[in-house]
Amino acid sequence: MRPFIPLALAATLLAACASPPPFEPTAPPPAPAKTAPAGFDTASLAGSVWNVVAVKGIGVKQADQVKLQFADAAEVAGFGGCNSFTGRAELSGSAIKFGPLAATQRACAPQAMAEESMYFSALSKVRSAREENGQLVLLDDAGNELVRLKRGQ
Repeated sequence: MRPFIPLALAATLLAACASPPPFEPTAPPPAPAKTAPAGFDTASLAGSVWNVVAVKGIGVKQADQVKLQFADAAEVAGFGGCNSFTGRAELSGSAIKFGPLAATQRACAPQAMAEESMYFSALSKVRSAREENGQLVLLDDAGNELVRLKRGQ
């Protein structure tokens, strides 16, 4: 029985000195959030008018009529394709936030109502903006494109 004790002690010591297994992450690290490029200042939007080209990547049928106007750095107005709207805006650096927005309550053709609903919903989620090839791109908090606009009158 005596030879068993030194063998057990040696095995215990060797196990304690063994290297731990290499670190293996269970999930890949999260991708960095998309952000608006530095240098674009949303305050420069005050006094400008924009026509909506696309909402969530879908082209707007009434692109020359659906508008967003920045009356100043704190107020916006526009037309959603069926109803006019007005409301507050917070512009700071590349950050931008709309709301609350108030709109008229006209009923229109189902297609126009659906596009307008999607546009108003997208505006409520906007958190930043960037300028890209002369167009204004409004982004959500993850940097995903919500609304694309071209300069209007």
